[in-house]
Amino acid sequence: MDVCISHQTALSYLLRVPNLRQPGARQSRAAAIPERVPRSDVTRKLLDALVGCLPEGHGRLDVLVSSENGRYNTGSVRAHLCTTKLPAGSFIPTDAMGVEFHVCAPELVFLQMAGEVELDHLIYIGFALCSAFRLDSWEPGGCVHREGYDAPLTTVDRMRAYLERLPEGTRNRAVALRALQHVRAGARSPREAGIAMVIGLPLSLGGYSLGETSMNPEIRVYDGIDSRGEPRWVTRIPDILVVAHDRSGRERRVGVDFDAKSTHGDPVKVRKDVDRRNLLAPMATFTHFTLGSAQVKNYVAFCREIDRIRRALGQRQKPRLVGNADSERNRRLVATTRSRQFDLWNRVLGAECPQL
Repeated sequence: MDVCISHQTALSYLLRVPNLRQPGARQSRAAAIPERVPRSDVTRKLLDALVGCLPEGHGRLDVLVSSENGRYNTGSVRAHLCTTKLPAGSFIPTDAMGVEFHVCAPELVFLQMAGEVELDHLIYIGFALCSAFRLDSWEPGGCVHREGYDAPLTTVDRMRAYLERLPEGTRNRAVALRALQHVRAGARSPREAGIAMVIGLPLSLGGYSLGETSMNPEIRVYDGIDSRGEPRWVTRIPDILVVAHDRSGRERRVGVDFDAKSTHGDPVKVRKDVDRRNLLAPMATFTHFTLGSAQVKNYVAFCREIDRIRRALGQRQKPRLVGNADSERNRRLVATTRSRQFDLWNRVLGAECPQL
């Protein structure tokens, strides 16, 4: 291969184009990483070809090289050294506007980003790589649903299998595996991913630790008796399903939807999402919440909704306090937890929400 884009450039590209790995296609066995950064004329052509797939302000290409002597940065290239023998399928051949190049596979990009960002940001990236959406700035809400041959880029299991095939001491492998424990597949928008993270991540990472989350699962729910006296079951699909056990040990389930008008802007999709919410709402054994943009973007309103979800799940307030609630230790514990929770909300839903 002559050029191999990696890290943030590869991430941005993969999230903005249809899945390059078509179902049934044989994976590339390309393994010979270029020794040096590409020539300046090649770099210019590739930057021009990829400009629509890079986030605003990202004016340099991240490229992979195999030789320390060939690794140097320029105004348009940021070079990364890789001397590790990587598994088959680590690179995908493709082209843009007639310029041929290789791009690091989603599983390798996840490992690369483990050395570039904080753990919560890496989890957010994992959600995006395993998601059912593709970023598109021309679409309402900034993303479209992957359908047909445009399948999700990868899965949690596939990323874990890739990471476990790497040598034990591979740089950032342990961090990537730790982050992967918290990644859930199937988000249909970045907002859904952010909400699921805040709901499900442990307190130590800034989440509310309300229960086990899953994205857009099909759930089978009892819907009464039909005309013949037989039990009737229906399938429902909330954006986020939260499952937890209350203080008596009984399982409780809460469905959370994000307002379709601000994310799935297509009128047909809006109507379908409204229909889904109306079907979910009357279930006696299933509590359902819908969060709109105003509730998600306003931290006070968001905390109020999170507390309602907590009560619907029968969960105690966290962190658990020992002894006098007003003791210095407990006040410090609560302050630290709330600060982490605000920081996570701000990083995945608020003003500091990262570009993908």
